[in-house]
Amino acid sequence: MWSKLRCNPSLRCYYEPLHEQLAALDRATVDGPADAAMVRMLRHPPQEKSYFAEYLDLVASGRLRYSRDLAYARYLLRPAQTDETLRAYLDGLIGDAAAAGRRPVLCFCRSQMRSAWMRRVFGGIHIAQVRNPFDQWASFQVNSYFIRQMLTIALALRAEHPLAFIHLDRFEQQARALARQDTTPGGERGNAPTIDWRDALGVFLVLWIASALQAIDCSDGLLDVDRLATDDGYRQESSRWLGTLGCTIDFADCKTPSAGSSPGDAALLAAMATEAAAAIRSNASTLVVADAATVAQRLMSLSASSRRVLEQALPAGRA
Repeated sequence: MWSKLRCNPSLRCYYEPLHEQLAALDRATVDGPADAAMVRMLRHPPQEKSYFAEYLDLVASGRLRYSRDLAYARYLLRPAQTDETLRAYLDGLIGDAAAAGRRPVLCFCRSQMRSAWMRRVFGGIHIAQVRNPFDQWASFQVNSYFIRQMLTIALALRAEHPLAFIHLDRFEQQARALARQDTTPGGERGNAPTIDWRDALGVFLVLWIASALQAIDCSDGLLDVDRLATDDGYRQESSRWLGTLGCTIDFADCKTPSAGSSPGDAALLAAMATEAAAAIRSNASTLVVADAATVAQRLMSLSASSRRVLEQALPAGRA
């Protein structure tokens, strides 16, 4: 979606404004071509310019105001909380686009658990993109970076929400060991739990559910990635809706990889999703910022696989 919007000359589309790589950007990198090998590895559409080309003016003038801790240190924000550093940084992106006569579009990753806060602070139009957790988990396997950073997020959240992952024994053991070492999650030493794939998947599913619930509740509209890739009618409907917002996109060529798991794998994934949903209703409930009634009304627009997982996470009688 970012690639499509980026082609619109009336918009300035910032790629992943909370990506930690922003802290190390220099003018040569931003002003250069995209890393072709990285584009292929991530299975993205071809890119000629750097992913971060839209940040060029801010990087060149030293006005970016991004700090590395913005990526993960305060990954969950409630609407009433304050984060002046994050507010000033995002306000700078919005203002720079406006000064250039462009409409700012911020295409986030790492933002879903701050959706309510961003909506209160900045207003604007908020669109939640949802991809079913099983294909997203499979997509994580292309590079160990994704699992490593996910565990960094979980450690940071656990520091404020100590019961959120107690159902995942091996993760808890490792987290306690790191705490005894007085290690800062995501810090210079770069420590993260070494856990098996099952507990890593368990962490992922808790984060996916809590993130999706908040983003769905705080959105003005939903885009289901799975339906965009498979349902022509849904593609046309989504294009028409975005057109009313001044963001015309042709989704005819939309496609996304599918994990295509075996029946045995599918049963295990479903069982673990049920376990994660139970955690969200109990020990991990402090990670949830969402109105269950609002979410329940919006679930019908999602693919069946995403809907089933999220329905299990809602309080009894809301699904």
